[in-house]
Amino acid sequence: MPPNAFPYGNLLENLVAFGEHLRRTTQRFNIGPQEIQDSLRALEAVHLGNLQEVRQALKLVMCSSLEQERVFDDLFFQFFLSGRQRPAAPNHPPKATPGGPEEGHEQIPARRSSSPEHPEGSGDLSGKGRPHPHQDTPADWAAPLLKAMFSRIEGAEAPEVEIPQQDLEAMLQAATQMVNQVRLGRSRRWKLASKGPRFHLRRTLRKALHTGGDPLYPAWQHHPKRQPRFIFVLDGSRSMQDYADRLLQFAYALRMRCNRVEVFVFSTQMERITRQLEKAKSLSERPRLHRLGRAWGGGTSIGENLLRLEQQYGGLIRGDSIVIVASDGLDTGATEILELALQKIRQRSAALIWLNPLLNQKGYDPRANCMNTALPYLDRLCTAEDPEAFARLTQRLKLRK
Repeated sequence: MPPNAFPYGNLLENLVAFGEHLRRTTQRFNIGPQEIQDSLRALEAVHLGNLQEVRQALKLVMCSSLEQERVFDDLFFQFFLSGRQRPAAPNHPPKATPGGPEEGHEQIPARRSSSPEHPEGSGDLSGKGRPHPHQDTPADWAAPLLKAMFSRIEGAEAPEVEIPQQDLEAMLQAATQMVNQVRLGRSRRWKLASKGPRFHLRRTLRKALHTGGDPLYPAWQHHPKRQPRFIFVLDGSRSMQDYADRLLQFAYALRMRCNRVEVFVFSTQMERITRQLEKAKSLSERPRLHRLGRAWGGGTSIGENLLRLEQQYGGLIRGDSIVIVASDGLDTGATEILELALQKIRQRSAALIWLNPLLNQKGYDPRANCMNTALPYLDRLCTAEDPEAFARLTQRLKLRK
Protein backbone atom coordinates (compact mmCIF):
# COMPACT_ATOMS: atom_id res chain seq x y z
CA MET A 1 0.00 0.00 0.00
CA PRO A 2 1.51 3.38 -0.97
CA PRO A 3 2.40 5.68 1.92
CA ASN A 4 -0.17 8.27 0.79
CA ALA A 5 -3.09 5.83 0.51
CA PHE A 6 -6.02 5.44 2.86
CA PRO A 7 -6.31 2.31 5.02
CA TYR A 8 -8.62 0.63 2.49
CA GLY A 9 -9.36 0.89 -1.18
CA ASN A 10 -12.95 2.15 -1.22
CA LEU A 11 -15.32 4.41 0.68
CA LEU A 12 -17.37 1.69 2.40
CA GLU A 13 -14.36 -0.19 3.72
CA ASN A 14 -12.88 3.04 5.08
CA LEU A 15 -16.12 3.90 6.90
CA VAL A 16 -16.45 0.40 8.39
CA ALA A 17 -12.83 0.48 9.58
CA PHE A 18 -13.30 3.98 11.02
CA GLY A 19 -16.43 2.84 12.86
CA GLU A 20 -14.50 -0.07 14.36
CA HIS A 21 -11.79 2.38 15.38
CA LEU A 22 -14.36 4.54 17.20
CA ARG A 23 -15.96 1.58 18.98
CA ARG A 24 -12.65 0.64 20.55
CA THR A 25 -12.15 4.01 22.20
CA THR A 26 -12.92 4.77 25.83
CA GLN A 27 -15.92 6.87 24.77
CA ARG A 28 -17.64 3.72 23.44
CA PHE A 29 -19.11 5.08 20.22
CA ASN A 30 -22.31 3.23 19.30
CA ILE A 31 -21.48 2.56 15.65
CA GLY A 32 -23.46 -0.15 13.89
CA PRO A 33 -24.71 -0.96 10.39
CA GLN A 34 -27.35 1.78 10.56
CA GLU A 35 -24.77 4.43 11.45
CA ILE A 36 -22.58 3.32 8.53
CA GLN A 37 -25.57 3.57 6.20
CA ASP A 38 -26.45 7.04 7.56
CA SER A 39 -22.83 8.09 7.05
CA LEU A 40 -22.97 7.08 3.40
CA ARG A 41 -26.17 9.08 2.96
CA ALA A 42 -24.59 12.08 4.68
CA LEU A 43 -21.53 11.97 2.44
CA GLU A 44 -23.80 12.14 -0.60
CA ALA A 45 -24.70 15.70 0.46
CA VAL A 46 -21.10 16.94 0.68
CA HIS A 47 -18.04 17.18 -1.52
CA LEU A 48 -15.76 14.23 -0.87
CA GLY A 49 -12.75 16.26 -1.88
CA ASN A 50 -13.28 18.66 1.03
CA LEU A 51 -11.92 17.13 4.21
CA GLN A 52 -13.73 19.67 6.39
CA GLU A 53 -17.14 18.77 4.96
CA VAL A 54 -16.46 15.06 5.27
CA ARG A 55 -15.38 15.45 8.89
CA GLN A 56 -18.42 17.52 9.85
CA ALA A 57 -20.81 15.09 8.13
CA LEU A 58 -19.39 12.06 9.91
CA LYS A 59 -19.31 13.96 13.21
CA LEU A 60 -23.05 14.68 13.08
CA VAL A 61 -23.91 11.05 12.37
CA MET A 62 -21.44 9.14 14.53
CA CYS A 63 -21.42 11.24 17.72
CA SER A 64 -24.20 10.69 20.23
CA SER A 65 -22.98 12.74 23.20
CA LEU A 66 -21.03 15.92 23.93
CA GLU A 67 -18.11 13.87 25.24
CA GLN A 68 -17.84 12.05 21.93
CA GLU A 69 -18.03 15.31 19.99
CA ARG A 70 -15.07 16.71 21.91
CA VAL A 71 -12.76 13.87 20.91
CA PHE A 72 -14.11 13.10 17.44
CA ASP A 73 -11.86 15.54 15.56
CA ASP A 74 -8.70 14.05 17.07
CA LEU A 75 -9.89 10.52 16.32
CA PHE A 76 -10.78 11.49 12.76
CA PHE A 77 -7.36 12.95 12.00
CA GLN A 78 -5.66 10.10 13.85
CA PHE A 79 -7.31 7.59 11.53
CA PHE A 80 -7.34 9.36 8.17
CA LEU A 81 -4.24 11.56 8.58
CA SER A 82 -1.98 9.25 10.53
CA GLY A 83 1.61 10.43 10.24
CA ARG A 84 0.69 13.78 8.67
CA GLN A 85 0.33 17.21 10.18
CA ARG A 86 -3.18 18.16 11.22
CA PRO A 87 -4.65 21.10 9.25
CA ALA A 88 -4.28 24.43 11.00
CA ALA A 89 -7.23 25.82 12.94
CA PRO A 90 -9.06 28.72 11.30
CA ASN A 91 -8.47 32.29 12.38
CA HIS A 92 -11.83 33.26 13.90
CA PRO A 93 -12.95 36.88 13.50
CA PRO A 94 -13.42 39.02 16.63
CA LYS A 95 -16.66 38.91 18.54
CA ALA A 96 -19.54 41.02 17.33
CA THR A 97 -19.82 44.61 18.44
CA PRO A 98 -23.03 46.34 19.42
CA GLY A 99 -25.13 46.95 16.38
CA GLY A 100 -23.79 43.86 14.61
CA PRO A 101 -24.56 40.15 15.17
CA GLU A 102 -25.41 38.88 18.65
CA GLU A 103 -22.74 39.07 21.28
CA GLY A 104 -21.01 35.84 22.24
CA HIS A 105 -21.39 34.36 18.76
CA GLU A 106 -18.66 34.30 16.15
CA GLN A 107 -19.28 35.23 12.57
CA ILE A 108 -18.91 32.28 10.22
CA PRO A 109 -17.20 33.28 6.99
CA ALA A 110 -18.87 32.40 3.73
CA ARG A 111 -17.85 29.14 2.16
CA ARG A 112 -15.16 29.60 -0.48
CA SER A 113 -15.47 27.92 -3.79
CA SER A 114 -12.72 25.63 -5.00
CA SER A 115 -10.27 27.29 -7.37
CA PRO A 116 -6.58 26.94 -8.29
CA GLU A 117 -5.83 30.07 -6.23
CA HIS A 118 -7.74 28.78 -3.17
CA PRO A 119 -7.67 24.97 -3.25
CA GLU A 120 -10.03 23.10 -0.94
CA GLY A 121 -8.86 20.14 1.07
CA SER A 122 -8.75 17.10 -1.20
CA GLY A 123 -9.47 14.23 1.15
CA ASP A 124 -10.99 11.69 -1.24
CA LEU A 125 -12.10 8.72 0.88
CA SER A 126 -12.33 6.47 -2.15
CA GLY A 127 -8.79 5.33 -1.38
CA LYS A 128 -7.06 6.96 -4.37
CA GLY A 129 -5.01 9.42 -2.36
CA ARG A 130 -4.34 11.14 0.93
CA PRO A 131 -5.97 14.49 1.67
CA HIS A 132 -3.67 17.45 1.24
CA PRO A 133 -3.16 19.91 4.09
CA HIS A 134 -5.55 22.79 3.81
CA GLN A 135 -6.93 25.69 5.76
CA ASP A 136 -9.71 24.30 7.96
CA THR A 137 -12.68 26.48 7.04
CA PRO A 138 -16.13 26.12 8.63
CA ALA A 139 -18.69 24.57 6.31
CA ASP A 140 -22.29 25.75 6.05
CA TRP A 141 -23.53 22.80 3.95
CA ALA A 142 -26.75 20.86 4.50
CA ALA A 143 -26.53 20.88 8.31
CA PRO A 144 -30.33 21.08 8.73
CA LEU A 145 -30.70 18.05 6.48
CA LEU A 146 -28.35 15.92 8.56
CA LYS A 147 -29.81 17.13 11.86
CA ALA A 148 -33.22 15.94 10.70
CA MET A 149 -31.82 12.44 10.25
CA PHE A 150 -29.88 12.30 13.53
CA SER A 151 -30.35 13.44 17.11
CA ARG A 152 -27.03 14.59 18.53
CA ILE A 153 -27.79 13.58 22.11
CA GLU A 154 -29.00 10.00 21.73
CA GLY A 155 -32.63 10.81 21.11
CA ALA A 156 -33.04 13.17 24.08
CA GLU A 157 -34.82 15.61 21.76
CA ALA A 158 -37.05 12.95 20.21
CA PRO A 159 -40.49 14.27 19.22
CA GLU A 160 -43.78 12.77 20.34
CA VAL A 161 -44.50 9.35 18.91
CA GLU A 162 -48.02 8.78 17.64
CA ILE A 163 -49.56 5.35 17.22
CA PRO A 164 -50.80 4.87 13.63
CA GLN A 165 -54.52 4.46 13.03
CA GLN A 166 -54.36 2.34 9.89
CA ASP A 167 -55.47 -1.30 10.41
CA LEU A 168 -55.92 -0.72 14.13
CA GLU A 169 -59.18 -2.69 14.26
CA ALA A 170 -57.53 -5.67 12.57
CA MET A 171 -54.62 -5.41 14.99
CA LEU A 172 -57.01 -5.45 17.95
CA GLN A 173 -58.60 -8.63 16.65
CA ALA A 174 -55.16 -10.16 16.16
CA ALA A 175 -54.21 -9.30 19.74
CA THR A 176 -57.40 -10.92 21.05
CA GLN A 177 -56.74 -14.07 19.06
CA MET A 178 -53.15 -14.24 20.22
CA VAL A 179 -54.13 -13.96 23.89
CA ASN A 180 -56.83 -16.63 23.58
CA GLN A 181 -54.38 -19.10 22.08
CA VAL A 182 -52.21 -19.20 25.19
CA ARG A 183 -52.89 -22.23 27.38
CA LEU A 184 -51.41 -21.95 30.85
CA GLY A 185 -53.57 -24.57 32.52
CA ARG A 186 -55.44 -23.96 35.77
CA SER A 187 -54.36 -22.37 38.98
CA ARG A 188 -53.80 -24.44 42.13
CA ARG A 189 -55.94 -22.06 44.17
CA TRP A 190 -59.65 -22.64 44.77
CA LYS A 191 -61.97 -19.86 43.68
CA LEU A 192 -65.73 -19.41 44.22
CA ALA A 193 -67.85 -20.33 41.22
CA SER A 194 -71.46 -21.03 40.30
CA LYS A 195 -70.46 -24.59 39.49
CA GLY A 196 -67.41 -26.61 40.36
CA PRO A 197 -66.04 -29.93 41.63
CA ARG A 198 -65.72 -28.83 45.27
CA PHE A 199 -68.58 -28.01 47.65
CA HIS A 200 -67.99 -24.93 49.85
CA LEU A 201 -69.80 -25.73 53.11
CA ARG A 202 -69.03 -22.53 55.01
CA ARG A 203 -70.21 -20.21 52.23
CA THR A 204 -73.34 -22.34 51.75
CA LEU A 205 -74.26 -21.99 55.44
CA ARG A 206 -73.76 -18.22 55.28
CA LYS A 207 -76.10 -18.02 52.30
CA ALA A 208 -78.65 -20.11 54.16
CA LEU A 209 -79.02 -17.37 56.79
CA HIS A 210 -80.96 -15.33 54.23
CA THR A 211 -83.35 -18.18 53.43
CA GLY A 212 -84.39 -19.20 56.96
CA GLY A 213 -81.62 -21.77 57.31
CA ASP A 214 -82.50 -23.68 54.16
CA PRO A 215 -79.44 -24.20 51.87
CA LEU A 216 -81.21 -23.18 48.70
CA TYR A 217 -78.09 -21.69 47.09
CA PRO A 218 -75.11 -24.04 47.45
CA ALA A 219 -71.64 -22.59 46.91
CA TRP A 220 -68.96 -24.27 44.82
CA GLN A 221 -65.25 -23.88 44.13
CA HIS A 222 -63.02 -24.61 41.16
CA HIS A 223 -59.49 -24.03 39.87
CA PRO A 224 -59.66 -20.96 37.56
CA LYS A 225 -57.73 -20.75 34.33
CA ARG A 226 -54.44 -18.94 34.58
CA GLN A 227 -54.32 -15.69 32.65
CA PRO A 228 -51.10 -14.99 30.72
CA ARG A 229 -48.94 -11.96 31.35
CA PHE A 230 -47.16 -10.30 28.43
CA ILE A 231 -43.93 -8.30 28.58
CA PHE A 232 -43.44 -6.50 25.27
CA VAL A 233 -39.97 -4.97 24.74
CA LEU A 234 -39.60 -2.83 21.61
CA ASP A 235 -36.35 -1.68 20.06
CA GLY A 236 -36.85 2.00 19.17
CA SER A 237 -33.38 2.68 17.76
CA ARG A 238 -32.67 4.31 14.41
CA SER A 239 -32.19 0.96 12.67
CA MET A 240 -35.82 0.07 13.55
CA GLN A 241 -37.38 3.25 12.15
CA ASP A 242 -39.15 1.41 9.33
CA TYR A 243 -40.73 -1.18 11.66
CA ALA A 244 -41.18 0.48 15.06
CA ASP A 245 -44.54 2.14 14.29
CA ARG A 246 -46.17 -1.15 13.32
CA LEU A 247 -44.79 -2.96 16.35
CA LEU A 248 -45.84 -0.13 18.65
CA GLN A 249 -49.35 -0.32 17.23
CA PHE A 250 -49.48 -4.03 18.08
CA ALA A 251 -48.21 -3.36 21.61
CA TYR A 252 -51.00 -0.79 22.06
CA ALA A 253 -53.61 -3.25 20.72
CA LEU A 254 -52.32 -5.94 23.06
CA ARG A 255 -52.60 -3.59 26.03
CA MET A 256 -56.18 -2.69 25.07
CA ARG A 257 -57.20 -6.37 24.89
CA CYS A 258 -55.37 -7.68 27.96
CA ASN A 259 -54.90 -6.06 31.37
CA ARG A 260 -51.78 -8.05 32.18
CA VAL A 261 -49.46 -6.36 29.70
CA GLU A 262 -46.31 -4.32 30.29
CA VAL A 263 -44.67 -2.41 27.43
CA PHE A 264 -41.10 -1.09 27.30
CA VAL A 265 -39.14 0.74 24.61
CA PHE A 266 -35.38 1.10 24.48
CA SER A 267 -32.59 2.57 22.42
CA THR A 268 -29.52 3.43 24.49
CA GLN A 269 -31.76 3.53 27.58
CA MET A 270 -35.06 1.89 28.52
CA GLU A 271 -38.42 3.51 29.28
CA ARG A 272 -41.62 1.93 30.61
CA ILE A 273 -44.58 3.25 28.59
CA THR A 274 -47.43 1.14 29.99
CA ARG A 275 -48.97 4.05 31.87
CA GLN A 276 -48.87 6.27 28.78
CA LEU A 277 -50.72 3.63 26.77
CA GLU A 278 -53.38 3.38 29.49
CA LYS A 279 -54.28 7.08 29.23
CA ALA A 280 -56.41 6.48 26.14
CA LYS A 281 -60.04 6.18 27.27
CA SER A 282 -61.19 4.99 23.83
CA LEU A 283 -59.75 3.89 20.52
CA SER A 284 -60.37 7.34 19.08
CA GLU A 285 -58.10 8.86 21.75
CA ARG A 286 -54.88 7.19 20.79
CA PRO A 287 -52.10 8.16 23.20
CA ARG A 288 -49.05 10.09 22.10
CA LEU A 289 -45.83 8.96 23.67
CA HIS A 290 -43.63 11.74 24.94
CA ARG A 291 -40.54 12.19 27.08
CA LEU A 292 -38.99 9.02 25.70
CA GLY A 293 -35.57 10.68 25.67
CA ARG A 294 -32.78 8.23 24.97
CA ALA A 295 -35.22 5.34 24.72
CA TRP A 296 -36.23 6.29 21.17
CA GLY A 297 -34.38 7.15 17.96
CA GLY A 298 -30.82 6.69 19.18
CA GLY A 299 -28.26 3.91 19.07
CA THR A 300 -28.79 0.28 20.03
CA SER A 301 -27.84 -1.40 23.32
CA ILE A 302 -29.90 -4.58 23.40
CA GLY A 303 -27.95 -6.57 25.97
CA GLU A 304 -27.59 -3.77 28.49
CA ASN A 305 -31.27 -2.83 28.33
CA LEU A 306 -32.52 -6.42 28.59
CA LEU A 307 -30.29 -6.89 31.62
CA ARG A 308 -31.72 -3.68 33.10
CA LEU A 309 -35.20 -5.06 32.46
CA GLU A 310 -34.41 -8.20 34.43
CA GLN A 311 -32.76 -6.31 37.28
CA GLN A 312 -35.25 -3.43 37.73
CA TYR A 313 -38.49 -5.07 36.59
CA GLY A 314 -37.74 -8.70 37.30
CA GLY A 315 -40.80 -8.92 39.55
CA LEU A 316 -43.01 -8.53 36.50
CA ILE A 317 -41.47 -11.58 34.83
CA ARG A 318 -43.08 -14.64 36.42
CA GLY A 319 -43.97 -18.19 35.57
CA ASP A 320 -47.04 -17.03 33.63
CA SER A 321 -45.17 -14.33 31.65
CA ILE A 322 -44.48 -14.41 27.92
CA VAL A 323 -41.66 -12.04 27.03
CA ILE A 324 -41.70 -10.66 23.47
CA VAL A 325 -38.58 -8.84 22.25
CA ALA A 326 -39.01 -6.92 18.98
CA SER A 327 -35.63 -5.99 17.55
CA ASP A 328 -33.49 -6.41 14.43
CA GLY A 329 -30.64 -7.75 16.57
CA LEU A 330 -28.11 -5.14 15.39
CA ASP A 331 -26.43 -4.65 18.75
CA THR A 332 -23.23 -2.71 19.35
CA GLY A 333 -22.69 -4.00 22.89
CA ALA A 334 -20.91 -7.03 24.27
CA THR A 335 -22.49 -10.39 23.49
CA GLU A 336 -21.68 -11.61 27.01
CA ILE A 337 -24.12 -9.08 28.50
CA LEU A 338 -26.84 -10.12 26.07
CA GLU A 339 -26.31 -13.79 26.87
CA LEU A 340 -26.51 -13.15 30.62
CA ALA A 341 -29.70 -11.10 30.25
CA LEU A 342 -31.46 -13.69 28.07
CA GLN A 343 -30.42 -16.50 30.38
CA LYS A 344 -31.99 -14.78 33.39
CA ILE A 345 -35.15 -13.79 31.51
CA ARG A 346 -35.59 -17.34 30.24
CA GLN A 347 -35.31 -18.72 33.78
CA ARG A 348 -38.06 -16.40 35.02
CA SER A 349 -40.52 -16.53 32.11
CA ALA A 350 -42.80 -19.14 30.58
CA ALA A 351 -41.75 -18.35 27.01
CA LEU A 352 -39.35 -16.00 25.21
CA ILE A 353 -40.26 -14.82 21.70
CA TRP A 354 -38.03 -12.69 19.46
CA LEU A 355 -39.60 -10.70 16.61
CA ASN A 356 -36.96 -9.86 14.00
CA PRO A 357 -38.27 -7.80 11.04
CA LEU A 358 -35.18 -8.68 9.00
CA LEU A 359 -36.05 -12.36 8.71
CA ASN A 360 -38.05 -11.72 5.53
CA GLN A 361 -35.12 -10.07 3.79
CA LYS A 362 -33.38 -12.19 1.21
CA GLY A 363 -29.96 -13.40 2.30
CA TYR A 364 -30.39 -12.51 5.97
CA ASP A 365 -28.76 -15.04 8.27
CA PRO A 366 -30.02 -14.95 11.89
CA ARG A 367 -26.87 -16.75 13.01
CA ALA A 368 -24.90 -13.55 12.48
CA ASN A 369 -24.21 -10.78 14.99
CA CYS A 370 -25.94 -10.97 18.37
CA MET A 371 -28.74 -13.22 17.07
CA ASN A 372 -26.29 -16.10 17.15
CA THR A 373 -25.96 -15.52 20.89
CA ALA A 374 -29.72 -15.22 21.41
CA LEU A 375 -30.87 -18.29 19.46
CA PRO A 376 -30.23 -20.93 22.19
CA TYR A 377 -32.44 -19.04 24.67
CA LEU A 378 -35.43 -18.37 22.41
CA ASP A 379 -38.61 -20.42 22.33
CA ARG A 380 -39.61 -18.86 19.03
CA LEU A 381 -37.85 -16.66 16.46
CA CYS A 382 -40.20 -15.17 13.88
CA THR A 383 -41.30 -12.01 12.14
CA ALA A 384 -44.66 -10.29 11.82
CA GLU A 385 -45.69 -7.64 9.29
CA ASP A 386 -49.51 -7.86 9.23
CA PRO A 387 -52.29 -8.60 11.75
CA GLU A 388 -52.58 -12.23 10.61
CA ALA A 389 -48.91 -12.84 11.39
CA PHE A 390 -49.23 -11.21 14.82
CA ALA A 391 -52.21 -13.43 15.61
CA ARG A 392 -50.06 -16.53 15.01
CA LEU A 393 -47.31 -15.55 17.44
CA THR A 394 -48.54 -17.85 20.22
CA GLN A 395 -50.06 -20.55 18.01
CA ARG A 396 -48.91 -23.98 19.26
CA LEU A 397 -46.46 -22.30 21.59
CA LYS A 398 -45.09 -24.71 24.19
CA LEU A 399 -44.79 -23.01 27.56
CA ARG A 400 -42.04 -24.10 29.91
CA LYS A 401 -44.02 -23.47 33.11
